Amino acid sequence: MSSKDQDLLDKLFEVEKKAEVLVTEAKREADRRIAAAKQKAEAEYSAAYEAAVKEGGARKAAAVEAAIAEYESAVAAYRGSLEATSIDEKSFRAACEAALAKK
Repeated sequence: MSSKDQDLLDKLFEVEKKAEVLVTEAKREADRRIAAAKQKAEAEYSAAYEAAVKEGGARKAAAVEAAIAEYESAVAAYRGSLEATSIDEKSFRAACEAALAKK
């Protein structure tokens, strides 16, 4: 092998080594960018998840409060109607006696 051929081979090996270094650096950079993008996506997901949970909790609390208010209103209306009702003992006795007489 001549010295020219040897020089050419040395240069080719040098170019190959530089290409290998470039590929390794590119892979490291790609891995770094992928990790950063994954971390950012996970942070965004966590923030969105927490916001959805918070909103769901607020909606549940509002629904519970509305149900309690509706219940209390219905009970108050029922109590009011009971208090407004007069007791007619005479008619009640007559109805009871009529029912017992049929037996």
